Amino acid sequence: MKQTLLIITALILMLGCEDTQAENSDGFDAGVVINEINYNSSDSFDPDDWVEIYNSSSNTIDMGSWFIKDENDDHVFTIPLNTLLLPDQYLVFCTDTLRFTALFPDVSAYYGDLGFGLSGGSDFVRLFDSNGLLVDMVEYDDDAPWPILADGSGPTLELNHPSLDNTLGENWSASEGYGTPGAVNSVYTGDE
Repeated sequence: MKQTLLIITALILMLGCEDTQAENSDGFDAGVVINEINYNSSDSFDPDDWVEIYNSSSNTIDMGSWFIKDENDDHVFTIPLNTLLLPDQYLVFCTDTLRFTALFPDVSAYYGDLGFGLSGGSDFVRLFDSNGLLVDMVEYDDDAPWPILADGSGPTLELNHPSLDNTLGENWSASEGYGTPGAVNSVYTGDE
């Protein structure tokens, strides 16, 4: 009888459990990608530097205590606790929230002030989970194969599709206009 109860209890527990690793994900399989980067605005339209991430997974990601760095390990922005990134949601991190919201008043999902800016030449954008594991990294440049129009002319760097390898410059394009923070990229190529 005890053995039967143990088996039934084990089955009930197994049926009631679900895989929540992705929902509370820490690590490379999180589905969060660096999707757009504004690193050198034009003089006539300058919201200061910002980075957009995108949740390409079908799970809600708890990003509390994740952090963003550039090339300098001393430059750290910690994402506030209870920050949830829903499936297909975009989230922007900006150097100066006042300047950013003045030029992009319709963007509601953003955090700042980062406390550091990005280099106008080449730099890293690195996203780490709460355990300090690297989730995503982009090392952009202002030379080919990276889009040179994103260097001070107004456009941003936009990933052509979230499924593409964002470490490769050829998978990025210069945005139309001044970028699309918090929304689908202007150069979005559709399903890959």
